[in-house]
Amino acid sequence: MDPVNLAFLLMLVAFLLLTLTAAARDLRRRWSPVGPSHDGPQLTSSVPDLLLLLAVATAWYNVSSCWIGQLINYPLYADMSTYGPQAFLAFRRRYDSGLPIIMLPAALMCLAWGALLWLPCRNVPKRIVWTIVVFCVAFVAATIIPASTQVQMVREGFSNALETRLLWSNGIRAIILTIIGVLALSAVRRRWMNSDSTGA
Repeated sequence: MDPVNLAFLLMLVAFLLLTLTAAARDLRRRWSPVGPSHDGPQLTSSVPDLLLLLAVATAWYNVSSCWIGQLINYPLYADMSTYGPQAFLAFRRRYDSGLPIIMLPAALMCLAWGALLWLPCRNVPKRIVWTIVVFCVAFVAATIIPASTQVQMVREGFSNALETRLLWSNGIRAIILTIIGVLALSAVRRRWMNSDSTGA
């Protein structure tokens, strides 16, 4: 396995482990409270703030790259296929060579939001972080369809049916990422707009 795919898979596994263990922790606290419930220390260090900024930046990077794929790159498949299967496969190979620029920021986005479950950011409600994490899980799950469709296109060549499947499945991912992006902006607003009144 090449290093990029390995890094991508390791980041996704780390994200899922962070999410599952945080869910188990929160459920245990909910069902067997020992004292007053708390979400852990609200760290004053810059680590949660840097994580939040990284999460927001990668979220919006992914919003833009997914919509570029939806509105520009994937519709080009039909145009390239009119020049024959060799032209389409050459275009696909070039597209595949640029995948690390899309894959790694997506995994990094998920990992950053998962880490924020464990390193709470001052003034950012945990419910916002959990909502974003749930959408990140939905994004990862939704990626299976367009990824398998692209693999099928490489094996079998372009077809209108495969293009339709690619466009609607990637459209779902683009909508999920846009929701993540909007929620991420809400988290940033809460972090720094509320800090004026708290002196943070």
